Amino acid sequence: MYFRVLSVLIICMCLNSCASKKHLSSTSKPKETSFSDKLGCPLPFNYNKVFIEAITEWLGTPYSYGGNSKKGTDCSGFVQAVYKKVFNKMIDHNSLQISLKSKKINEKELEQGDLLFFKINKKQIDHIGMHIFESYFIHASTKKGVIVSDLKQTYYKETFAFYGKIN
Repeated sequence: MYFRVLSVLIICMCLNSCASKKHLSSTSKPKETSFSDKLGCPLPFNYNKVFIEAITEWLGTPYSYGGNSKKGTDCSGFVQAVYKKVFNKMIDHNSLQISLKSKKINEKELEQGDLLFFKINKKQIDHIGMHIFESYFIHASTKKGVIVSDLKQTYYKETFAFYGKIN
């Protein structure tokens, strides 16, 4: 009889303890989403936190031709605003003009925030984005607003012109 009472007591204590832990875990603060999760791409161990925080804030901003605010932006307005905030550099609000003032670099020289230039309409530079990591870049898409894309996608591979760096 003594062992039965003791067994029931131990089981009750275990159940109570488990219930308390479950209650605590359900009321605890949810795990914070990482920048990598928010951006939908991997990040290097030593990423530029100021740059990554700044571009993450812009995700989902709608496209607006001529815009450069979080209410609406175009590709060069987005780059212009990030460069001013993160790198303290004033650049043009025109992808062609930015490309003409950029130093062309190769893929091995790429750093976070360096520029990717595109010829969407095949004649001249008319689109710009910023390098994040590996083949991922962020830009203001006319259809989806500010998004992260992969340069390995056929569309971007076919329209990519060159990488650039602002001095």
